[in-house]
Amino acid sequence: MQPWQWVVWIAGVTVFALVIGGLVVAVLRALRRPPELPSAAERLQRQSPPAPEVEARLRELAGLRQSGRIGDAEYERRRAEVLRTP
Repeated sequence: MQPWQWVVWIAGVTVFALVIGGLVVAVLRALRRPPELPSAAERLQRQSPPAPEVEARLRELAGLRQSGRIGDAEYERRRAEVLRTP
């Protein structure tokens, strides 16, 4: 092999090793990341069961969403409002 072929081969192997190393580092970082925190609505729901009025309002919103009268974004906004209300 010519010297320039060795240089190209070594450069290719080095780039390959760096890519694999980068993937390993990314996987290790992802494994060490803490789990996502639950949303405020989930925390409130776990802390105390919702009042019957709140449950009725949530069922009504779910019905509106299923019938297609409101979209997902509107549903989430209204749901957060209902859960936020004491």
